Amino acid sequence: MGMRSRARKFLLQSRYAARLNGATVSGNLDDLGFSGLFDHETRTWIRSIAEASVRNSAEISLQIEAALSNWSLDRLSLVTRLLLEQAVAEALYAGTPVPVVIRESVRIAEEFDQPGAGAFVNGVLHRVLVTDGGKGTEASDHK
Repeated sequence: MGMRSRARKFLLQSRYAARLNGATVSGNLDDLGFSGLFDHETRTWIRSIAEASVRNSAEISLQIEAALSNWSLDRLSLVTRLLLEQAVAEALYAGTPVPVVIRESVRIAEEFDQPGAGAFVNGVLHRVLVTDGGKGTEASDHK
């Protein structure tokens, strides 16, 4: 597993911890030993995704909600919701290619979430990042 794959998992774990303990994501990154585990470039990259997730949370939530079929954000498991948010942030604000974001997110969902979560994450991210809100219109500005 590559450095960025491990960093994505670490970010998800830090974001999950922040939701449970009320501390900031940045604080949880530091408390969990982030600086000792990753090089400077990876730390900068993952912090940019964390910051983009927070800064653009309302827009990201609206995009995810629009892509959910007969489902709502509050019904998602916390892991799935956090993973979707950080994946959308990574694709839209960190410039990671969409296929990479989707593939990595599916892997993480399969490892950390309930059975079937990988397929669910794949479908939602495809609708958010590849088609415009699930309407089938290519969202070329998101690629």
